[in-house]
Amino acid sequence: MGAVGEASDHLFRSPSTLDAHVPQHNLEWQATVIDFLGSSDLANDKNPRDTIPELQSQSKTSNPKTSDQASRVSPFRKWVAPKKSTAISEQPVAEPTPQADESRKPTEKVALRIRSSRRLPQRTPPQTRKKDSQPLPAKTQNKKQESPSEVAATIPSPTKKKVEPAPSPDDVDLEPLTNNQKNLRKKVRRVLTHYYNRPFNTRDRSPWEVMHGILAYEVHSKVLQGGPQGDPITAVGWLCFNQSCKRRSLMYVNDEGKLRVRVGPALQGHRGQLLAMLAQASVNRDYPMRVDEQDYVIADLIRMEMETCYPRTELTFKLIGLMHYLNSDTTWVNDQGMQWDIPRLISEEIRQPIRGAACGGTHRLSGLTLAYKTREKRGEPIDGEYLKAKKFVSRYQQYAYRLQNGDGSLSTEWFRGPGNEESIDRKLKTTGHILEWLLYAANEKQLHHWRTVKAVNYLANIMHNNRYKNWESGPLGHAIHALLLYNRLVFEPHDPPNTPTLAAKLRRSSEASMRR
Repeated sequence: MGAVGEASDHLFRSPSTLDAHVPQHNLEWQATVIDFLGSSDLANDKNPRDTIPELQSQSKTSNPKTSDQASRVSPFRKWVAPKKSTAISEQPVAEPTPQADESRKPTEKVALRIRSSRRLPQRTPPQTRKKDSQPLPAKTQNKKQESPSEVAATIPSPTKKKVEPAPSPDDVDLEPLTNNQKNLRKKVRRVLTHYYNRPFNTRDRSPWEVMHGILAYEVHSKVLQGGPQGDPITAVGWLCFNQSCKRRSLMYVNDEGKLRVRVGPALQGHRGQLLAMLAQASVNRDYPMRVDEQDYVIADLIRMEMETCYPRTELTFKLIGLMHYLNSDTTWVNDQGMQWDIPRLISEEIRQPIRGAACGGTHRLSGLTLAYKTREKRGEPIDGEYLKAKKFVSRYQQYAYRLQNGDGSLSTEWFRGPGNEESIDRKLKTTGHILEWLLYAANEKQLHHWRTVKAVNYLANIMHNNRYKNWESGPLGHAIHALLLYNRLVFEPHDPPNTPTLAAKLRRSSEASMRR
């Protein structure tokens, strides 16, 4: 357990990726998937200062020794610290918008108001797209002759421009936390610890539920194999090796030998959802997958989502995944000969409504937000469709805060208007989703604003006071992830580098339960 301990010490502190470095055609998932878990440079950064979750950190792999007891004890016992991710955006929509609502209530004070002119700003012309689009590279017919590294090489990798590094904790003096902030930190971490020690199990939870379990703690997420008394294993590895969840498998190989992901009840709720979850969990593109006795990597899944982009369809989750894994200037051709790029995905999403979209439109807003924030993290200009996305999201940020209830919860009517239902299930669902998106979009000032603090406090309270309640899996996953983001962005910069982390406590608790 030594290697396990070293990696898990950075949980909630230092983001990283899951990395693959040993292609094997006769891969047996029970014995070898642990070899594909690595740590990045950021895993050694004991006190990250970024105010936004980082989306594109470079990983460096390590070579842990495979356990001699792999046949008895699950190999998915190595945890790595997750990478940070973020975003923001805007444009008029054919429904009541924040600005339209302001005109009906001219005297209402709005928190975090972003000043804007009455006149529409002169729009920056969209960035000229490349005319010479290159189609997706054809895969060889013989899958076994194509190594994971060769597959990954066919997918354009994100490139970063040189950006001034963020100051380290030693370079900047932090204002000490107030007593109220310390109390909130204690509450948030207590909630995160409690739910981490109550993972889903693969007998009773469907693939859709396990995907939301992955989102909750990102690459640290675990599931119990075979039932409530099973050994804890990594949720990412379980799904990527297409293991059964509630007697269902998520992926299959079609007659052409191409990887496909099922869509339907208890499976993917939306096309591209699996890739979006893996992207938000910071799983590396070389991470292995095994479906129907065939070896793949995440790059194969990326290729499949690129090939199946179609106009006037829901592209929310494809945008989240592809923006994370691709260079923002990448162009490609889908399986119908249509040219695509990231700006077109953004344009398609902005034209579609927020109201009526998945989970009140929070996923659509998250996709637009992460697109703009990812480009910003890469040091690239925010122009064209990215600028439209930024403006679009900024309006909805203010609108969401205006609809906040007195108890700190966010509207139970999503973005349709004010809503304050008594049901805590409904409040967990709406507050968890909306807060998660608001934290993706937040700047430093918004992170510490009293409205954000009040929402975090409300969510932590209901999750702690009802900690033994059988919450619905999807809303619970988003609510946990919201608290995870807030802890990372606000509290971790204040942690002394040499004190035990929350991750260490969680690891010891997990090890103790395994020995029983």
